[in-house]
Amino acid sequence: MKISKASAGQRPMNRVWCCTWGLIKREQQQLEHGSEDDECLPAKSKPKEFVITGGSDSELKIVHISPNEENVFPYEYRHELPGLGIHNVALSPDSSCIAAVGLDGNLSLIDIAAGVRLPNVTHSQVSNYWSTAFGGSNDCVYAATGNGIIHKFDAEIGKLQHAFDTMHSENILGLAVSRDLTLVASTDFAGHFTLFDGNTGQIVRRRNYKQPMRRVVIDACRRLAIAACDDKSVKLIDLPSGWLRDNLFGHDAHVMSVDAAPDGQRFVSGASDGSIKVWDLRTTKSSLAFLCGSNANLWDVAFNRLNNKISFVGDGKGLNIYYCQGSREMMLV
Repeated sequence: MKISKASAGQRPMNRVWCCTWGLIKREQQQLEHGSEDDECLPAKSKPKEFVITGGSDSELKIVHISPNEENVFPYEYRHELPGLGIHNVALSPDSSCIAAVGLDGNLSLIDIAAGVRLPNVTHSQVSNYWSTAFGGSNDCVYAATGNGIIHKFDAEIGKLQHAFDTMHSENILGLAVSRDLTLVASTDFAGHFTLFDGNTGQIVRRRNYKQPMRRVVIDACRRLAIAACDDKSVKLIDLPSGWLRDNLFGHDAHVMSVDAAPDGQRFVSGASDGSIKVWDLRTTKSSLAFLCGSNANLWDVAFNRLNNKISFVGDGKGLNIYYCQGSREMMLV
């Protein structure tokens, strides 16, 4: 698939609906250069971060961030996809495979460098996917439908491995899988939270919170499921019991998205009015809070894999990135 380079002066995408972070580690760079000799590697070789975004255009935008060039973007490129715009993305643990859900309900698997590998992964004649997720394995990908079913696919060939039935025919907006694949959590437009045993497919816990729950993540230590809800709260749900542990209020609008830092210490939440909060998972207190006026219609937030930056996207200026170390904030884009 063709990769088109973006010109330096190109106007940024205004309607951006989803984002996720990737990381190319030193070992991967050595493999790509075919040598373990440091002299064969680029100067000051460090982990290379990138952000993937999707929006109203039928393409994925991949923006590389260099830690050696004073936080400027060294380059960016795009992968064109079949169908309509992209509203949900996930990235494999090794940062090699992107799962993208389009407005037409198609699930596509994309190689980070080569482009589209499987343009339409499905188990039915008509695709109806709303969300997607990886667990801790590169071998399988999960996708949730608009009628309450979650499919687990082989990420290499797209073969169905298992189906999880929430018993509610609703659009599954949030989908999360624990690193060890033993827990699968979903949230839907009607407010249902459903927790599955990832091995047996049996439902562990179901509860209806009455209002749309747009995102859910499982923290790295598998202690909590964290859910974004339209009642302006972030819900902390105990794992593996599935019982509600806490309701965190602090936003003045619908909470659109949440994401947990890989080190298990913090998580971030973003609301539709552009307000963003970084929370301490140990104290459940907000350690950072700010309002992004340029993204009045905020759609998604994400923590990077190095635990020190967050990205957020919306209908304003597209992709935005902040440092989030301690109480310091520094906007990169």
